[in-house]
Amino acid sequence: MTTNEMIHELRLELWNLTYTQWKTQTLFSVQWWSLIALIVAFYAIWWAIVDKYRLSQILLFGSFIAIGRIVMDIVASNVVLWSYDIRELPFVPSPFLHDFTITPLALMTVYQYCHSWKKFFIWTTIVVGIISFVFFPTLITFHFLTLYKWNLVYSFILIIGIAVLSRAVVLGILNIQKR
Repeated sequence: MTTNEMIHELRLELWNLTYTQWKTQTLFSVQWWSLIALIVAFYAIWWAIVDKYRLSQILLFGSFIAIGRIVMDIVASNVVLWSYDIRELPFVPSPFLHDFTITPLALMTVYQYCHSWKKFFIWTTIVVGIISFVFFPTLITFHFLTLYKWNLVYSFILIIGIAVLSRAVVLGILNIQKR
């Protein structure tokens, strides 16, 4: 058996275990419903406060945040720095709460209200601090997330970097569009 075949077999086994666990232990549990409710609540709140006149610009910024977060999640999940114990769907990583909801929506709100770099950086630091040092530990406490070889300071630094880079790219695109 070749290495590729062995990897394929192990991935099939991992998928079967993941799917079985999700179907029998996670799906429709109180924790799963809590996760779904949290996602819906965050989107409802964000939709109520988002500036609809700048929606495409804000969504572009949020898309870059989501891409950065999903890349971060894929790398960390694949090298087993952390794992998701409760998933919306049986996929690894589990992107909806972290990568497509909490971080992008919170940072899109910061982007919407902070027009200067100084204000953006200050509020991004505050919001990412809350996500990294309050929200993530809460997820760990309630067994939604398990960290293995990861320090939350790394998440804090990486997410700030993603936000700053995303804002720079969006502002660059807007400058090109104006010309």
